Amino acid sequence: MTPPSIPDRWHEVVGNIHLHTVLSDGSGTMADVVEAARQAGLDFVIPTDHNVFAPEGEGWYGDVLLLIGEEVHQEGRNPEGSHYLALGIREDVAPLARDGMQGVIHAVQEQGGIGFLAHPYERPAPLVGIAAFPWLDWPVEGYTGISIWNYMSEYKSYLTSPPRALLSVFWPSWFIRGPFPETLALWDDLLSRRPVPAIGASDAHAQTYRLGPLTRVVFPYAYVFHCVNTHVLLQSPFSRDLEADRRLLLEALAQGHAFVAYDLLADARGFRFAAWAGDDVAGIMGDAVPLQPGLRLEVVAPAPGSIRLLRDGQEVARARGKHLAWPVEGPGVYRVEVYRRKWLRRRAWILSNPIYIRG
Repeated sequence: MTPPSIPDRWHEVVGNIHLHTVLSDGSGTMADVVEAARQAGLDFVIPTDHNVFAPEGEGWYGDVLLLIGEEVHQEGRNPEGSHYLALGIREDVAPLARDGMQGVIHAVQEQGGIGFLAHPYERPAPLVGIAAFPWLDWPVEGYTGISIWNYMSEYKSYLTSPPRALLSVFWPSWFIRGPFPETLALWDDLLSRRPVPAIGASDAHAQTYRLGPLTRVVFPYAYVFHCVNTHVLLQSPFSRDLEADRRLLLEALAQGHAFVAYDLLADARGFRFAAWAGDDVAGIMGDAVPLQPGLRLEVVAPAPGSIRLLRDGQEVARARGKHLAWPVEGPGVYRVEVYRRKWLRRRAWILSNPIYIRG
């Protein structure tokens, strides 16, 4: 059976969210970030420096849209944690963190922005003195969604011995496997209560390390921008009007009209996950769709992989190749994971946002 295609009203854009510049603990300027995004073929990039909000440079640079957010945390907290990605804000919200992160979340909402828990689960890397910064402020309300795959969070979890640390600097793609299972389990638990859109993050810093006369930039922006990206489906193409395009992109992220992809494995552009009622699309990722006779879910991937369809966190269907079709038998939160093998290991390639089938 040849899978139907989603109507052309959806316009896919690819970008990198959550990275750092010289304004906090990164090594590059905004110009460096934009140039790296251009080299990587990205459509947008959203730096989020630590407790710094300097949006003056936002705008279009050639074919790259630069939006500026902020990664907010409570300074002086011990242990440190609960980092929040504030996007679409107009004023700095970091000073509010002194009174707790719930106030930050509400302030982002009041400014018309959206926000994501940055790395809700993390593992430390004591070998190199790096702590874990998970989300600690439970319960919490009003946040938009969570970052389910943070590239640098995963990478640092493999720094468990000097040989592994050295190897990983020169061959990181050997180690990268996918989101932490604990993060996905948390996401499924949160999804059982309400829609929780997901994004991916690089957490790129492009830090420079020196050993005698040798200098090396570890994970330059241009490399990391080929790794964990967020693909967004827009209802109309970018107009190159900053305010209109900011609104268009952030609304799509807030609606969950997006998927997370490890584009280094293969270009994930063209992946689609939709609910079909006959010959009509009833909804895409992020949408709520009423249960009805004949409803089916369709997955189309741009390259072969191992496709898993999950309902409320449990696998209900699996297929190898580029296509999966499944008749919906009951309500639930349905999401998709696609894996590919590289160097003898199964690696996560695509993680969709859910479709919510309501009874």
